[in-house]
Amino acid sequence: MHFTEATIAGILITLLTILAGGLGFIIKEQREKIKTIQNQLSEKKYKVYHEIYSIFFDLLKQQKGIQNKNDSNLVERLIDIKKDLFIYAPDKICKKFIEWLRFMDNKPGDTNQIVIFLDICVLVRKDMGQSKTKITNLDLLRSIMISDEEYEKFIKTIPLDLIMK
Repeated sequence: MHFTEATIAGILITLLTILAGGLGFIIKEQREKIKTIQNQLSEKKYKVYHEIYSIFFDLLKQQKGIQNKNDSNLVERLIDIKKDLFIYAPDKICKKFIEWLRFMDNKPGDTNQIVIFLDICVLVRKDMGQSKTKITNLDLLRSIMISDEEYEKFIKTIPLDLIMK
């Protein structure tokens, strides 16, 4: 058999088209797989971050006498959060959460622990897609406080260098 240059070129073009189509399909499948994994990771992060917020606000309610929770349940929840954070969260959030827990354990009742928690809140916002967030620790603190008077009173108890990071 004798192939002409046109026949060889046609066969090469056909083979390259099939190869390109196959590679395109593989790339599409890989992108879909990555997107699925990212969505699952995002859901897991959302759940653990929601639990962090829930614990903090449960502690706040306890301090205000609004809610009475079982301490063993709280410890169990904190252990579960740590486990999930180590799996799903970035290092900055894991380290800040551990710092918050250690601060609460080493200095119980010290209101400066709220500043560390507010740092966690900002980091969580950034990790959940708000990388250019303009929300600050002070904005979050103001939203937690019931009144401006309570906010002003509380802000005087915290060294400004801690909250103005």
